[in-house]
Amino acid sequence: MRAWLQTGFGGPEVRRLTEVAPPEPADDEVVVRMLAVALNRLDVLQRREPVIPGMSVPHVAGMDLIGEVVAVGAGTPGDLLGAVVLVDPVVSCGECALCLAETPTYCDAFQTIGSTRDGGMAELVTVPERNCTVVDVALDDQDSLARFAAVPVAGASAWRGLLGAGRLRSGETVVIPGAGSGLGAAGIQIALAHGAEVIALVSGAAKKERAGRDGRVRVIDRSATDDWVAEVLSLTGGRGADLVWDHVGGRFLGQALRATRAGGRVVLSGTTDGLDTELHLPDLYQRGRSIIGHGSYSRADMASAVAGFGSGRFDVVLDSVWPFEQLPAAEARLESDAFFGKIVVLGPSFSTTTHRKDAA
Repeated sequence: MRAWLQTGFGGPEVRRLTEVAPPEPADDEVVVRMLAVALNRLDVLQRREPVIPGMSVPHVAGMDLIGEVVAVGAGTPGDLLGAVVLVDPVVSCGECALCLAETPTYCDAFQTIGSTRDGGMAELVTVPERNCTVVDVALDDQDSLARFAAVPVAGASAWRGLLGAGRLRSGETVVIPGAGSGLGAAGIQIALAHGAEVIALVSGAAKKERAGRDGRVRVIDRSATDDWVAEVLSLTGGRGADLVWDHVGGRFLGQALRATRAGGRVVLSGTTDGLDTELHLPDLYQRGRSIIGHGSYSRADMASAVAGFGSGRFDVVLDSVWPFEQLPAAEARLESDAFFGKIVVLGPSFSTTTHRKDAA
């Protein structure tokens, strides 16, 4: 079979389309023929350097995938053969107290499909049977396959950060940075679906215009202001937001605190802008504000996100869809930071008929 095999660390040249042996499933695994895989920033970060403990080369990336089950392991029932499944990339033992408590990322056996084990940038991939959710999508429905592939990591993370850790309620105001990212776009859709008022942060006039097309979203262009916190306070009548979802980290965390109301919450879900920060502590204790760690998203979070999209309660924002052979171009799009929404690569069976389509 063919796979985009990473053999070192560095630029795009370390990942090449290569013939490799097809995978053999363990007893509790199934073999999935990849139909669509959505890109994440981690795909690029771990191509450049081994940022995740346990990740090594040679390696096949790709965390978010949907595909057809074409084979099953010896200990796995054949019920899934021929089914289209969406794959949860979080792999754990499924039996320990941490797994049973719905915190699989804390399990000692924790792995990630596409990071510490091979992922979906290949014609075939093995995944545990318990990581598969059957979805009602036709094998040739390219648009639906691409949209479902965009759900897992962004959808489950946004669901956990906003509704689980953040306890976002209808009528509350939430600030969501990075509205053009897959994670930010998913968060906006989920927040709106639950009746929240959304203030989105972007960088650049083009992204501000794109984010503002939904009349329910108020948008602040961080590149056009010296103080986005003051803009939030102005939009909320000086009160501040009920919740700021910080999937940025770095110095943004201290700013996020100042953008919340007295007794407000900040959920920390990521550190793309830095692992360290400085806080003005009176902003925290004198105003009764809280900083909440995002924690592990659960299978229940994943199931809720998938069900919410599948039922049409909220949509998935796609930037572009690419043929399998053009994965390097899709990655370049991700690295350019000009995208808005998720970038998806379709499986090889669609390569001759699919062309890039940017979100307009």
